[in-house]
Amino acid sequence: MSRAFTKEDDDRASGSVVDRFYQGVLGLSDPARNLIARRQQEAWLQRRAEIEDARHAAQQALGEGSYREIFDSATQRSGDAVNSPTWWAVGDAAVGLASRRRLEPGRYALLVSPLSVALPWLKDAGSQT
Repeated sequence: MSRAFTKEDDDRASGSVVDRFYQGVLGLSDPARNLIARRQQEAWLQRRAEIEDARHAAQQALGEGSYREIFDSATQRSGDAVNSPTWWAVGDAAVGLASRRRLEPGRYALLVSPLSVALPWLKDAGSQT
């Protein structure tokens, strides 16, 4: 859970990858959001079937309820318009990050790649425990 969504002085999320993710999403600038949107659109046009497969793999790893909760939580907090490319990039990256230990590296990369242009540490988070 992100520190941004916990009570002040609650150190349960201190330093976690999830905390870094939410702090990064909350701090995205407009130029970063535009770049993320372009990357998401390009990826979708070039690798749609692979992205859908990666989403399905994440859903299988997390379970339908957890997948939806994680995706919705991230996209709601991002402040982006529903179904916009940036909205999808944030949601995909959130479920990718949550299922990273159970996803193949290529599937993980597909889910986090568009957002990793602004949060480059996401690329390596797939190998972190």
